[in-house]
Amino acid sequence: MLDIVRDGEEYLLVDCNSRIYRFSLKDFMFSFSKSVGQNDPIHHHYSKAITCSLDSYILIPRIKKSISNIYKLSNNHLFLTTRLKWHRTDVSVAKFSQDCKYLATGGEDGRVFIYTHPNHRYTTFLPRRADYISALAFSEHSKQICYASYDMSFVVYDLERDTEIWSAKSPSVIEDMVFFDGDTKIFYVCKDGEVGVFDIQQNSNTIKAHLLAWPTKIVLSGAHIYIGTRENMLYIYHLPSHTLNHPIELASKGVGCLKIYENLLFICFVNGNIQIIDKLYQMDAFLALLDQNNFKQAKAFAEEHNILLKTLDVYTKVKNTTWPEALKSAIKSLVKSQSQGIPDIALPYLEDLQKAEEIKKYIAERSSIAKFLSAFESRDYYLACKIANDHPCIKDLQEYEKINEYFEKICNISNYLVFSDPNTGKEKFSILAEPFKDIPDKKPIVTTILGNWEQYLIIERYAKKRDFANYFNALKPYPFLKKSRTYQKMFLICENIAHQTQSAIANKDYPQAQEYLKLLAGVEPFVEFVSKSQNYINNIELFLSQYQSKNYTECYKILDKYPEIRTSEEAITLYKETSQVFAEAKSIAQKGDVGKTYQKIQNFLSIAFWKNKVDITMKIAYLYEMFEAFESGVEGVDWSKSIGEYVLRYGRDDEIKNFCNPEPELQKILENISVQPSNEQSLANIKHIQSIIFKKN
Repeated sequence: MLDIVRDGEEYLLVDCNSRIYRFSLKDFMFSFSKSVGQNDPIHHHYSKAITCSLDSYILIPRIKKSISNIYKLSNNHLFLTTRLKWHRTDVSVAKFSQDCKYLATGGEDGRVFIYTHPNHRYTTFLPRRADYISALAFSEHSKQICYASYDMSFVVYDLERDTEIWSAKSPSVIEDMVFFDGDTKIFYVCKDGEVGVFDIQQNSNTIKAHLLAWPTKIVLSGAHIYIGTRENMLYIYHLPSHTLNHPIELASKGVGCLKIYENLLFICFVNGNIQIIDKLYQMDAFLALLDQNNFKQAKAFAEEHNILLKTLDVYTKVKNTTWPEALKSAIKSLVKSQSQGIPDIALPYLEDLQKAEEIKKYIAERSSIAKFLSAFESRDYYLACKIANDHPCIKDLQEYEKINEYFEKICNISNYLVFSDPNTGKEKFSILAEPFKDIPDKKPIVTTILGNWEQYLIIERYAKKRDFANYFNALKPYPFLKKSRTYQKMFLICENIAHQTQSAIANKDYPQAQEYLKLLAGVEPFVEFVSKSQNYINNIELFLSQYQSKNYTECYKILDKYPEIRTSEEAITLYKETSQVFAEAKSIAQKGDVGKTYQKIQNFLSIAFWKNKVDITMKIAYLYEMFEAFESGVEGVDWSKSIGEYVLRYGRDDEIKNFCNPEPELQKILENISVQPSNEQSLANIKHIQSIIFKKN
């Protein structure tokens, strides 16, 4: 089985033999079964080229034919709706978007085509890769797509702007991928077992883990990702901690498809078997144990009845909240016992690798911990800190944290303002700080405070008077004071003023926002905020006037110069309106009406922000206009001129070759065209016209 989707109360499936099924889980029987490729070679058992949509369309490419057939299953009747012929070689991967808005096909020719669904006409052309396309993934709301190829690279593409965002390298060929974290990150698995995460906002690519088996398919479920492999092993990856947890031994080898619908996990194997797991089986009894914070019993219950219960967020929450107390008890047990083993109370937590490493550190340092705790209990902070410095793992203990809190309290200069004589306060501080004067990480702080006592008192008085600018500026040479309560209080006050500023701007109360900004003027941590807010206030009226006049070119110039204004209600509305205009324009372009397409987007032709969108929309219109003219037999067309004008703008690309190749006459015209500027030069200077069809004189 290569794909499965929910189809009303039943499930739609398709296998590598191009056989389509409908299956009722309720009745546990097939209600439909039909093969559409009796005379065709079968697809590879792990093929990614066959795919189903949530509205019951099925794409099945033909092998060695560069043709993809799209079928629609309705009321148990199967119809052929479309034949796609744009790829020059076989389709290697295909996918419908979750919202059924798009269909993407990637081929052995390195091309990825995006079609609107269900009319299956071009909507954009993605940059070619140097090798076969190996994987595709749409973002949740179909605003982005990521595609990977066998040259071990992948591309993130913005479908709203028709623009490449990033490209990056993978350690081996990517087998599958999925967007997560609000479509800001991409999780992927590679042929050689690497597990990676690409952060779109940061443009960072990190390998997080390594699997022992060849991964095939993945599916996202909340904070976890299920990873199917060619072996009989299913991995579960926890995204927040980036750890592989709870491996499951499956009934068969070779996962060809992996899907989740409601609480059911469908695991389709290449041998035709399907394993269905209810993720919430025995959940009530499991939750009852967790409600009692009985982590040990809850863990044992899940392992006996349904290990997928461990993927519930509440399980992780209870594990993390009960761990500090369990660790504390385990450390006490280590100190008292002569055993070298892990204390029983910590054993249930060892499935978490970070917690296992933590307890192992303490076992190795048991004698030092005993000395540290003894020093702590006798309030010998000098000795306690000295031991902690020699054995860094001790610094993770709650007792060490309490020493730090005590030290920070001593260093809170505001405590000494009650003394009218500064020297009295200084003497008091010196006495309290005595145990820390020779501790390497605390000595510089104590020495600096004693050496700058009067300056610190001045800083505290700035705080008392709420003189924000002078307070934060005077604080610059003493970064450790950022841990003080005074700093935290002052920062919180300024942060609240910043929030009030944002609220005033949102309510268009700009005079009030200006008053708030005066309070933050020159305040070091908020300099950038003040600058951006001031830019917004100074230029929003100009933007609004241009927006109301529908002067879109000037609007986007202002947004480019002052990106702060992009958060305004009007800028967001402008972006939505523009996107809607282009959506309508593409629908017109797909009909081959170049003139109406041009008129629809003419206000955006000179806007750099939308340049790629303009060029691709017009390209679609040009292509379909030529197809319509040729197929309908329009007389008197000067094909040399028409094809030449296309090549002048887009070069001899695959799309014009696809148009010309079936007809020897057109193919000859294309080969003889001498005007072919470089793609870079052409695309940078495209001048669009209102028809690509020219008539002979």
